[in-house]
Amino acid sequence: MRGVVFVECCINFPRFVDCCAHTFIIDGRIRDFPRVVMLAANSVSLLMPISALGIYLHAIFVSITLGFPFVIGAFLFKWWRTRDEDYYRAARTATGVLAVNFALGAITGTLVEFGLVQAWPGTIYAIATVAFVPLAAELVAFVGEIVFLVAFIVTLRRVRPWFSILLLGGYFAFAAFSGALITIVNSWINVPWGTGALASVLYPYLPEYGPAAFDTPVLVKVKLALVDTLLKTGTASQILQSPEVAQAVGISLKDPFVALYSPYALVSVLHNVTAAVIIGMAIASAALAYRHLRAGDQRYVKLLRSFLPILLVLLIVQPTVFGDSMGKAVAEFMPTKFAMMEGAATTMQNPLVAFLAYGDPSKPIPGFDAFRKACEAHGDTTVGGIAPVVVTGYSPGPSSNIRLRDLCLRDLAAAEGRLALINGAYYVKIGAGVVALVSVVALTSSVFNLGPLSKVVSILFGRLGGRRLLFLLAILVLLGSILPAALGWYVREVGRKPWTVYGLLYPEELVTPTPVSAATMAAFTTLFTAMSVGGIVGMYLVATRPLEFVRLLRRGAGVEE
Repeated sequence: MRGVVFVECCINFPRFVDCCAHTFIIDGRIRDFPRVVMLAANSVSLLMPISALGIYLHAIFVSITLGFPFVIGAFLFKWWRTRDEDYYRAARTATGVLAVNFALGAITGTLVEFGLVQAWPGTIYAIATVAFVPLAAELVAFVGEIVFLVAFIVTLRRVRPWFSILLLGGYFAFAAFSGALITIVNSWINVPWGTGALASVLYPYLPEYGPAAFDTPVLVKVKLALVDTLLKTGTASQILQSPEVAQAVGISLKDPFVALYSPYALVSVLHNVTAAVIIGMAIASAALAYRHLRAGDQRYVKLLRSFLPILLVLLIVQPTVFGDSMGKAVAEFMPTKFAMMEGAATTMQNPLVAFLAYGDPSKPIPGFDAFRKACEAHGDTTVGGIAPVVVTGYSPGPSSNIRLRDLCLRDLAAAEGRLALINGAYYVKIGAGVVALVSVVALTSSVFNLGPLSKVVSILFGRLGGRRLLFLLAILVLLGSILPAALGWYVREVGRKPWTVYGLLYPEELVTPTPVSAATMAAFTTLFTAMSVGGIVGMYLVATRPLEFVRLLRRGAGVEE
């Protein structure tokens, strides 16, 4: 066997970098690892957590973007129906927070997208093919967000409340559409819909990913070019930007809309957008509960009542409908991730999980022993043995002697190394979701008279006092909303590794070849984090001291007091 590079060992098990970062296998013997490949591995190990941090920080602002329109809309609806000025003032304050948040979301989102292209230049292949239509549409959605948000802000109280609610609804529709399109692109990275049986040829335990919307021979040429270049030079991302390579391999995608057809994308959109809405609304409920705790003013309870039923319904629907659909989709399309989630090192029986995932409680959950058996079925077949069947005029390269069995087992071992981590994160996520659901039911019972249920909550927590109980339950709802979302995204992303595109492309094939020092990345990370924290402080000032925030803006602009 020649040139099977163990870059993923260094990515997946950082504590073993010293023992594996200098080795690769040629003809069954361990050899020195080329320095340039070491640099690629180090770049991946640095950029993965930093990319993740940027996405998580951006997600904070996305959650407020999607959740606050429900809160503001509820305030405006109550103002429209009651003419109670408390609701209008609350809507105006929340609108100020939303406006600051939108600016921060746009800034951090731009940084994340530019960082994606700069840190992972190999992704330009996906951006120029399967992601082209969704990302182009996302630009339109972003413009729509700006138009409707500005129209809503400048016309607030100058038009009838129902018209303001319609404008706010238009803003939310475009914001949700934007989030859906980004989720669709990410879903293709998780489940590369339209590649047909290609992934299952390399990894027999994978399903087919829909009808082949790609020209398979061209896609195979791209993959071979990446692997061969990586083995020769230690980096591969640059060749995807080369006009010569593009001309040599040809046009790969036959249907630019293929990402929109993915069944995995549909359930991901419903699940992810709902999670963001829940977090945004939970932030608002915790803020009101905190103000009530400090001031003891029942006005904040009144405001909380206006949107709490919506939050209750969403927290019931999310796990029972959208979460259930998400789990079924993972079990169907990403078997290794599902095995990691369930801790299935070996094939196991779990009637409850099997019923939820497959609709059949007697069906076993495939474990890594079954996946390894599928890999062994490759025998001694090599890349060079199957490539000529697919690619006309195939020219053997460094990858031609790689055995498919070894490739399959290597990647499987890298995934299995994360089993305990993903299993633990997944079940902490489930537990936190249960806490959120129980807490929102108790919170609703505390602010509404729900008969026996309210009495039970009063008996159990009466010693805390009304204000402290309200705040405690609101905080539990918030934490129980944030943890499942954060851990769910972690499981979603880390669970698909060692692939950047599940089953097809590796991180080291797409990462920048430019060496990046830890000090440089630390500086960028500190700056990005400081910007985000500053933005959160700005939103806090708008919510608690709006006049002080205006004064600071005027001072910053050089306007006299």
